[in-house]
Amino acid sequence: MLEQRKSFLKKLSLSVLVMIVIFLLCLWGLFKVADLVFDDKNNVFDQKAFDLLRPWVSALNTRIMLVITFLGSQNFLLPANILLILYYLFVRENRNTAFRILTISLTSVAAMFAIKFILQRQRPLTPLIAKVHGYSFPSGHTFTSVTFYGIIAYIAYRNIKNKALRLATIILLAIFVLLVGVSRIYLGLHYATDVIAGLCLGIIWLVLAKWFLVKTEKKHRANS
Repeated sequence: MLEQRKSFLKKLSLSVLVMIVIFLLCLWGLFKVADLVFDDKNNVFDQKAFDLLRPWVSALNTRIMLVITFLGSQNFLLPANILLILYYLFVRENRNTAFRILTISLTSVAAMFAIKFILQRQRPLTPLIAKVHGYSFPSGHTFTSVTFYGIIAYIAYRNIKNKALRLATIILLAIFVLLVGVSRIYLGLHYATDVIAGLCLGIIWLVLAKWFLVKTEKKHRANS
């Protein structure tokens, strides 16, 4: 029994350490990107990203990217979040998980719009499709995709017993989130720095939300 507890504590300590490292790396990346965009006003990196994707532009690739970007849009993620919350609320009868999903979803959207409004970076001038409204930094599609598909990855981590299938699912979800970011650059709706900021902010938000919700739950148990 004692050995099992020691093993559990070691795993817990390692997972906490990994989360702290990821959090700090994303925080550093976010500040570096913000400094590049708003202080240095350097668009060389963004232009290189556009140049890198330009040879891949075709009618077929554009259709594929439109599908991918739709799966990272609020038109898809809003009903997807609602269905996931309802599933855990009424099918699994797990109010805690439903509350966590609701909290992370709402706060991430609120944070995204607040940051966009404060920074007010204009979008690229020559998008591949019809120009969309709103500010550019950070990429909202990327930010909210990280939070939603990050939740799905966490659910997969907790519920899929087969290690290979669990790892494959998490990797595929991570690749898909990256593809959502790439689709925004490909379509000329965001700069690469917007997407990187969206990735960093989404991961930061997931880590903070998990920490806050776990701490709140522990406090609630202690008081009950």
